[in-house]
Amino acid sequence: MIREVAGHERTCLVRVKNQEEEGVWRSASLISLCLDSGGKEGERGELYHLYAGKPAAFCSLFDALNQMEELYDVLSFPPASARMRSFLTDQRMGDLTAEKETALEPKDIRDARAFEQMLRYRGKKATFWIRILYRQHTSWQGEVTWVERQKKEYFRSTLELIRLIHSALRAEKQNGGI
Repeated sequence: MIREVAGHERTCLVRVKNQEEEGVWRSASLISLCLDSGGKEGERGELYHLYAGKPAAFCSLFDALNQMEELYDVLSFPPASARMRSFLTDQRMGDLTAEKETALEPKDIRDARAFEQMLRYRGKKATFWIRILYRQHTSWQGEVTWVERQKKEYFRSTLELIRLIHSALRAEKQNGGI
């Protein structure tokens, strides 16, 4: 079976071997969310993407989503249809032209092995591949793949993404995984 994950102008083609299938994945904007702990102590883990040489640690799901939003703001991809509002003025509210000048470039994007390596990282509790297609109405729309169960779902908002992740963690806990 051939599956395609569309990217933007920065794309690469790689072959990823799955247990039952070999698919063609094409995207440099994919993020691998690796959860090492979940539940009462909070969701902790690491984010992997091709724009940094090392993973970004997070101490809560909210922290992970904030890091992802900051990355998308710096990349200007997917483009945001509206600016986030805040009670406080922060750097994200300001003009992003300075950030655009120092926009991140994917590390070794021409090297398919770097992309393949990113997809090999796994969380101790669960792993999710997240691809944001749009940032509209100050929310995200896209797809999330629960790697361990090989299930893919589309989401229409960031809240729906959070609920999908939490439902996966609940399912694992019920099966004795967490």
